[in-house]
Amino acid sequence: MKYRPFIIVIVLLLLAVLALQFTVDVQVADQAGIRMLLPVKLGPWTGTELRFCHNAACLKEFAREQLKDAGKCPACGAELFTMTLVEYESLPKDTEFLKGKYTNSVGEDVFVSIVLSGRERESIHRPERCLVGQGNSIQKSYVLEAPLKDQARLDVMVLETVRPLDVRSGRRALTGYYAYWFAGQGRETPHHWERMFWLAWDRIIHSVAHRWAYIAIAGRREADSNGFQKQIEDFASRLYPQLKLAAPQPGKA
Repeated sequence: MKYRPFIIVIVLLLLAVLALQFTVDVQVADQAGIRMLLPVKLGPWTGTELRFCHNAACLKEFAREQLKDAGKCPACGAELFTMTLVEYESLPKDTEFLKGKYTNSVGEDVFVSIVLSGRERESIHRPERCLVGQGNSIQKSYVLEAPLKDQARLDVMVLETVRPLDVRSGRRALTGYYAYWFAGQGRETPHHWERMFWLAWDRIIHSVAHRWAYIAIAGRREADSNGFQKQIEDFASRLYPQLKLAAPQPGKA
């Protein structure tokens, strides 16, 4: 329904009015709705966590197993982080971040990132904003259903992206996909506006601010094929059970 986001906004405004009428002490829940981990093996996929140097003269990226010291850049000696310098500078400092790269036996790569919010809402925002800011164009967006063993399905938002390249490289564009979903305490959604609704609902109705997580997977796709959708379904259905927690009832810390 095309008017649903506007209805949600109206409901949020009404809730905000109620919040102004009644003083509410909001409790920040420390527990996340997911496990912050990236398994080494996910079926046919083998992965490694990534580390990033924040020295502006270096800015190198490393696979975790390449490092003798996970906290020190082997190239320049600077401190290593789980996020890039740009991400570190743009996000609240209590944001938790994990990034990894997975490869299968035929050499296909999937990149994974998990962002866990801290006390501030700005830790997580619409992924589309970042992708466009990085020079990507979004050709299409839709929800894909990934099958799961312990429940009916996982709904994942899929963005089909195109990024222009230097024509001297012999390629005019790089086609890819970016798929994501949000996970809170006992709630999951592929929609940013729905996450915002539940965030406001729990703060106003239950006086609790849960730590939401944002899980994203990205890879390459052929411009004239939908075969990448099977890759998303397979990978998401394998990653999801590794991250899921037995969460408390919504509204409770």
